[in-house]
Order: sequence, then structure tokens, then C-alpha cells
Amino acid sequence: MGILSLENEGKEFKLNQSRIVIGRRPGVDIVLADPAVSGRHILIISILDDSFLENLSDTNGTFINGDRTDKTVLQEGDVITVGNSKLIYHVDTTAPGVDEEDFEKTMILKPGQIARNVATESQAKAMQDAEDTAAIKAIEPEPESRVAVLKVLSGPAAGKEVKVNRSMVTLGRPGVQVVVVSRRKKGYFISFISGASGSGNPPAVNGRKLRSQSTPLVNGDVISLAGVEIEFVL
Repeated sequence: MGILSLENEGKEFKLNQSRIVIGRRPGVDIVLADPAVSGRHILIISILDDSFLENLSDTNGTFINGDRTDKTVLQEGDVITVGNSKLIYHVDTTAPGVDEEDFEKTMILKPGQIARNVATESQAKAMQDAEDTAAIKAIEPEPESRVAVLKVLSGPAAGKEVKVNRSMVTLGRPGVQVVVVSRRKKGYFISFISGASGSGNPPAVNGRKLRSQSTPLVNGDVISLAGVEIEFVL
């Protein structure tokens, strides 16, 4: 979970909701008493331990570490400037993290490793994935026997496995290719989040290139990502 510290005022705001709007207007989630801040200035979407920022102000703009930005993934220590106010982003290391083995070599990314500037319209889809899954868990927990498994078929980590026993698993290499495998009410889906130019063949399922929309996964599907093949088993 992320935390925003308001510089020079000693105030801290926990990003403990999936969507948080910051601005001057009463009724937003975090109100800044700064006349240079727009009524609804920025939106922060939090997915697991990653926080995506989107500028909502056409007039005043938003700056990250001095650079104007419209969308970005926040990183530890980022200074967000809105109007005359500065918010410093920190990752709350005291909060319980996601119970996840170290699969860096298998391209199973730990929360917080999504590369800067990958936030696109796909972030909204990923957020919906997380919310849908939370509803599933609250109403009808999925039996352990029905939890999907990702098996690495090629590369130095061939033979490794990871269960998709949480709302989302992020796969890829930051700054190269990133996809998200998510659990929804109607099954498992894969979404293409980002791909850098010159990163080789685009992500694919069974040889078919992934597009921006979510693609359903079925037992036996093979995901090709940055030169590594991963089998989806359900």
C-alpha cells in the first residue's frame, strides 16, 4: 500500500482505496487547501502494491520530480507537485505484503516492479479485474483445486510453477513487455499492459498476438512473453 506525505505539514494519507481523487473541491478523497490546485486535480488507482497516477487538470497540470506528466506509475520517493503543494510517495513497508515466492527469474513480477509509464487504459481493466475477484472471494471462495497454475516451459526457469491464487499475477520484464493474468467472475483472463518498441515478438497466446482487450484463458493455453513460454493450467 502506498502513502502520500504532504511536504512541510506532517500530514500523511494512506492509499487504501482502489481509486482516490485529490483536489481542492470538498467531497474528493483528499482535499488540499491550495488555491492553485484544481477541484479534481489527480486520480490515483492502486492495484495491489502498485499505484498509478493520472492528471485530471487541464489547466494546472501535474509534475513528478519536476517533469510534467499525464500518466505514470509511482515509485518510492517520487515528489508529486500539484499547484503549490508537494506530495511525496512512499511504499508502506510495514503493511503485510502479498504472499508470493521469489519468481523473478520466471518473469513473475513482485508488486511494485511494473515499469514507469506503462499505465494506459488497460489499468482500468486491471482494476476491474481486482474488484471482480474481491467480490468472488467475499461471496464464494474458490476451492484450492480450481486455482489455476502458470508453468514455465522454457528459459532458465523452466519447470517452475506459480498458483494464480490472488486477484492478479503480473508477468513480464519491466520496460520490455508486461501482461496481467487475472481472475474474474467468469474465469481467468490475460491483458496486455505494455510493450517497448524493439522488444521482439509481441506477447501471444497460442501464437495469436494479444491486443489491448482482455483475452480469456483456458486449460492448456501457452503464453509467449519476451522469449519465454508459460502454460496456463486449470
